[in-house]
Amino acid sequence: MAGETQVKEEAPKRKVTWMHIVTFAFATAISYVLAVVSSLIFPVLGAPGVSALYIAAAIYVPLGIWMGLWGCLAGYISCFFLGLYPSGYSLVQSFVWSWADFIEALVPALIYKGLKAELDFTVKRPRAAKLLPLFVSTGSILLLLGVVIQVLWGATYGEPFTTVYVALVYIGTALAAVGIILGLVAGNPRTWIAQILSVIGAGVCSGIWGAGTLTIFNFPPPLPAELFWPVFVGWVVGDLIVLSVISTALLVALTPVFKRTGLLVKGWWA
Repeated sequence: MAGETQVKEEAPKRKVTWMHIVTFAFATAISYVLAVVSSLIFPVLGAPGVSALYIAAAIYVPLGIWMGLWGCLAGYISCFFLGLYPSGYSLVQSFVWSWADFIEALVPALIYKGLKAELDFTVKRPRAAKLLPLFVSTGSILLLLGVVIQVLWGATYGEPFTTVYVALVYIGTALAAVGIILGLVAGNPRTWIAQILSVIGAGVCSGIWGAGTLTIFNFPPPLPAELFWPVFVGWVVGDLIVLSVISTALLVALTPVFKRTGLLVKGWWA
């Protein structure tokens, strides 16, 4: 009615729940275990703790997109303990270095929020809708199969298992890349552009900080300055593979679950 003061209804304030804390703790623990395995099985020579296939990033980077700073913190804490053991860095060195994984989860979260991209990984065209998960999931399976072969046989016996591992990693990455292109063409363009920028931005920004703090600046840097480029290249290439394949597959598969369970964070914590 005219003259009545209209009271604007406020949306209920979102709160941090025990599910956020449990998910964060579980993701941190899994990230640490995967970080240790990755750094021991797929090392970048001369750089303890740096992996040419850092599978842990596939856990905390999607978590940063889904849950904001929870994912960033999971990346930081898991990397901090990786720096202490088995990498052997000091408390100060590990404290500085570990911000690389915080940054790696933060960059995608910033990109998605900055582009106002919805977490909509569905594909609008029926034929492409069948092909996208096929390519992404097959690529992930091949990459993980390659990792298993390298862990069980390649690391101990070498050839031909190492060659099979490398072939499966690159074939899996290529298939996942095809899936991402299908999503860009036949899905929500803003979402898939955000995902592409996230993969590249996270790998490069994390690599700059990680390689830089190991070789150029720290208190003191644990590695010689001339190792910056080998560490940086190994770091970025490995992260690009993991984020484009496994991380993308998890986002496609588990985003609906995070939406249904209320774990999807609208702000940074809740």
